[in-house]
Amino acid sequence: MSLAVDPFVQLVAAGAIAVVFARAVVEKSSDFVVYAATLRDYRLIPEGLAPFVAVCLFVAEISVVACLVMPETRGFGALCAMALLGLYGLAMSLALLAGREEIECGCGGQGQIVSWALVARNGALIAAAALMLAPEASRTLTWFDDAQIVCAILVFWLALAIAEKAIESQAAVRRLRAQSFL
Repeated sequence: MSLAVDPFVQLVAAGAIAVVFARAVVEKSSDFVVYAATLRDYRLIPEGLAPFVAVCLFVAEISVVACLVMPETRGFGALCAMALLGLYGLAMSLALLAGREEIECGCGGQGQIVSWALVARNGALIAAAALMLAPEASRTLTWFDDAQIVCAILVFWLALAIAEKAIESQAAVRRLRAQSFL
């Protein structure tokens, strides 16, 4: 017996993942030099390759967004999103295990320091992307479903912003504790 996922759920997942990558693309394009420097901070690739890798990842993220918005390529976009999110989660995990806890994650946006919370967030996003790969239940969506999909994606966007602020605050508290006045 195979699990069939409602098309509503798949479209919300596609929209949510597209929002994550679109936001990252916008943030990274606003200061690409800082993004390339962030990749160097991970110390997982040779320093000279960081600008090239930054461009490759940037193009891959743009491609994920483009693939997720088109029904014909949504499955491929989901696979690419899962691969990128897994790669980013692995890079953050390796940095954390190496004791490099004060580097920017490179996710897009200021103040996001690598943390296990961001690794877990990537795991949750991978699970959401996987929903797009499951067989689709046969159901025709109505205009009301379409309106709810838009609302659900907007709520996801807001929830993501709240979660990222909480993670950012957690990192700030961690920095303050490290600079204890005792």
